[in-house]
Amino acid sequence: MIDKAKDHCTQLLLNGSCSKLPFHNIEHTKEVVDNARLISNYLGFTDDETEPILIAAWFHDTGLSKTYIGHEEVSKALASGFLKKMHYDPNRLDTVLECIDATKMPQCPKNKYAEVLCDADLFHIGTPNFFFKKLLLRREWAVNGIMNVNEMEWHHVNLKFLHENHFKTRYGKDILEKGKLVNEAKVKYILSFYN
Repeated sequence: MIDKAKDHCTQLLLNGSCSKLPFHNIEHTKEVVDNARLISNYLGFTDDETEPILIAAWFHDTGLSKTYIGHEEVSKALASGFLKKMHYDPNRLDTVLECIDATKMPQCPKNKYAEVLCDADLFHIGTPNFFFKKLLLRREWAVNGIMNVNEMEWHHVNLKFLHENHFKTRYGKDILEKGKLVNEAKVKYILSFYN
């Protein structure tokens, strides 16, 4: 089922408006899937436990193929329609939808599966890759009319985001949180030159 979801979502992400997004594109989705697998392995999840998380990871941004604001609801509808057609187990389908729902900001995961997808989605904020990713996101938000700010304001936006978002899983707390604190310190350092 993961492979079927991967093929279906790849088509949606490559052929919809997502293909033109600097940040929320197929590459981001592939990274989230890989991150979710890594975190699930670290936590000792079985293949059965990991499956709905990976399916949710493939679907979580597919709604961007149709809308930018509120895309999670569209992603859930796309996942639900596809998985029902595949006669996917209704209880596992609920888990997939709960995972996708939890990626809405601010993240509010209601179970351990959703916690994995939340950390997988924000994985980059705990890595050195954060500074490259935030450039892509800034461009995406400017192009889509979400936010168009100067350099100093953008650093303040990122500092607030880093400060307010915390990893949910043991992997996130053990490994990614340290990197996030390093990134927070770097942004503060950058901002010290604007005073």
